[in-house]
Amino acid sequence: MGADETTVWITGDQLSPHNSALAGCDPSRTTVLMIESLQRAQRLPYHKRKLVLIYAAMRGFADDLRRAGWRVDYHAERTDFQTPLAEHVAQHRPTRVRAMRQSEYGAEEGLAAALRGHGLALDVTPHVNFVSSAADFSELFARGQTRVTMETFYRKMRRKTGLLMEGGEPAGGTWNFDAENRRPPARGMTFPPEPRVPLREHARAAIALVERHFADHPGTIGDFDIPTTRADALAYAEDFFAHRLDGFGPYEDAMLRGEARLYHSRLSAPLNLGLLHPLELCERAELAYRSGKARLASVEGFVRQLIGWREFVWQTYWRLMPEYRTRNALGADLPVPAFYRDGATKMACQREALRHAFEFGWAHHIERLMVLGNFALLAGCDPQAMTDWFWYMFVDGYDWVMVPNVIGMTLHADGGFVGTKPYAASANYINRMSDHCRACAYDPKTAVGDGACPYNSLYWDFIARNERRFATNPRMSLPLRNWNAKDSGERAALREQARRLRERLRAGEAL
Repeated sequence: MGADETTVWITGDQLSPHNSALAGCDPSRTTVLMIESLQRAQRLPYHKRKLVLIYAAMRGFADDLRRAGWRVDYHAERTDFQTPLAEHVAQHRPTRVRAMRQSEYGAEEGLAAALRGHGLALDVTPHVNFVSSAADFSELFARGQTRVTMETFYRKMRRKTGLLMEGGEPAGGTWNFDAENRRPPARGMTFPPEPRVPLREHARAAIALVERHFADHPGTIGDFDIPTTRADALAYAEDFFAHRLDGFGPYEDAMLRGEARLYHSRLSAPLNLGLLHPLELCERAELAYRSGKARLASVEGFVRQLIGWREFVWQTYWRLMPEYRTRNALGADLPVPAFYRDGATKMACQREALRHAFEFGWAHHIERLMVLGNFALLAGCDPQAMTDWFWYMFVDGYDWVMVPNVIGMTLHADGGFVGTKPYAASANYINRMSDHCRACAYDPKTAVGDGACPYNSLYWDFIARNERRFATNPRMSLPLRNWNAKDSGERAALREQARRLRERLRAGEAL
């Protein structure tokens, strides 16, 4: 070994060909270290598909690095990180170790501590899979502001990237086409067939690994159809741009029985691994608009999810952690409902969303927010337990993703930093935006009685429980007025119905 050997340590969600830790390194004097830790995968009961995806993508990325001329020291199916790290240091004797900034709070410190035991320091390089910087976010907190809206941040990112801009103005004369993108599902809707994703050899090996070590974890692997290489992810994205992007906007909030995907891209999993970059996806979507192949409202909605919401979540996480993860502004303490672990519920909307979660490790954003999340909000479920559930059940879920999305957006446990109002809704929303209620055991138009939809009484009980907290929130004035306009007998009946439902949930019963 020479006197100047470098190790680049690449972890499981940093699988970008542009990983900054590789930049400037001489491949002849650099070894890439990658470690599969079974111990890390047992920290939470991660969905089987999530584990297959990460292990397969890591192995595929290692192969790509080798083909590009890098030397890779890959440790497969190891118990922990510590033992293979010691073996690597003993064999390769690096004089410096580099790693791209970690995505999870505290992970960087863990890597650095492990290296200190071998007399090595960690050289941290910038994260490359985001468009915004901490300065972009901080600059908006002028004059002592305690929060900024996602919309304000999104407009800044549009100007920074130039996406969908015409001079200094937004394409189409408006920043946000959300009002055009809320159509309920139409009868007889059909959707393009799913693109075929090759089952690579490294994916087959990862499936066998998960079946050996994680048979008791939730979910099913089934016909594994998630891209695990950059080439496959790019082909998958191209299929979305060609066949689904145009219809994405109008029906992005719609839900249909038997249809998990509709017009959604399902690109979040390879994106969050680093196989794809948000800017390349946004630029490709803009090209579809500019060439007349996709309507502006759809393209704007897609771009907003990436450079607006995704970036906003990332910056919120790193600005407010670690305290942010512990927030519980509404004092919620109900355990995660038992049927979130087995799908055994009479509620048709929940049954469908949970089926998608168990089968695919994925459900689109309205199922997550307005079915699974909304129910947890109304029932008063513990925000930390629900954050963990979303983290381990979804293939695209990481701590940075789920903490702001669940603590903030979904459960309003952050006191209003992410959202100015809680996303609380009765059965009326689900009935309007889906066909689930037609096949449900519960009546969406009834709030009290054995056949009443649980969302209804829980909604009004949620308003009543938090009446004082919401009294100064102008966006909650209408539901508060509607609650107080009800006579005392109706209010008492609604609260009693909700009390019984919450008691059943606390006892672990299904609804």
